[in-house]
Amino acid sequence: GCGNSALSHDLHELGYTDVTSIDFSPACIAAMRTRYAGCPGLRWAVMDIRALAFPDASFDVVLEKGTLDVLMVEETDPWDVSPQAAAAMRRVLAEVSRVLRPGGCFISITFAQPHFRKPHYAQEAFGWSLRHAACGDGDAGAFHYFLYVMRKGQPLDPRDAALGRRLHQPPPPPAPPDDDEDYLLAIQL
Repeated sequence: GCGNSALSHDLHELGYTDVTSIDFSPACIAAMRTRYAGCPGLRWAVMDIRALAFPDASFDVVLEKGTLDVLMVEETDPWDVSPQAAAAMRRVLAEVSRVLRPGGCFISITFAQPHFRKPHYAQEAFGWSLRHAACGDGDAGAFHYFLYVMRKGQPLDPRDAALGRRLHQPPPPPAPPDDDEDYLLAIQL
């Protein structure tokens, strides 16, 4: 959800005067309503991202900044996401797709690298294209963050669609417990 981020207010100050922000926490939404009561056009709602209470095709843009990361916080292996986390991600993204108008844009800002996040976004059922870019100055010791942009009604690149299909395949079997070969020391340089 929006949490206590000033992003909605910042968007309002930039001229976006029709901004709806949601969060699961009633206390958070109450505080944000109070904090930004003087900003007409900012709306606040207590809502679960897995079941959005908005009509179909009601938004031009959906923007999330770290909200989807919460769905993955308990995952121990980003290469092998649990069925529960994958299902939660699918449910949320299906809701986002449902509320986007044709031509609408879903923007996701996250620390999740493309090889971990793109398979979730690249589902043909969502009916959107997918682009991404790395942001930030990784050379200065800072972490990169990633911007993903999905456009409703545009075709998904076949390479991205292939990534999305891999998400539905069973993971490879683990190495047998008696596999004690030291692969790194066996490399002849």
